[in-house]
Amino acid sequence: MRIPLFLAAAGLVGIAPATASHRQLTAAHAASTHTVRMGEYFYRPKALTIHVGDRVRFLNVGKIEHTVADSTKNGRILSRLIKPRPLKHGKSQTVTFTRPGRVYYRCTFHPKLMHGVVRVRR
Repeated sequence: MRIPLFLAAAGLVGIAPATASHRQLTAAHAASTHTVRMGEYFYRPKALTIHVGDRVRFLNVGKIEHTVADSTKNGRILSRLIKPRPLKHGKSQTVTFTRPGRVYYRCTFHPKLMHGVVRVRR
């Protein structure tokens, strides 16, 4: 059974299979949760480096609704790995990153103003 590359905790439930590499990763690095705050019109931190298996919590500290969705580096919204949903003040969306690489993201409401990147390392 194949599991999606990234699991969005908001609305999606997924459990990564217990493979040998997964067990080695778990032994070598305990998963952490990092917080990215979003508001008018920012993500902080804008760039974040994490490890495979870590979670990122996108928390709206602003007064108006914002979203987070994966995108290309040039700004085209993909919504494949991070499914956007409107987040009011105080609400959050958590994403677990299961593969190394760079994930660019944007607010679908304010894509030119709000964007960032998560660098996922082994």
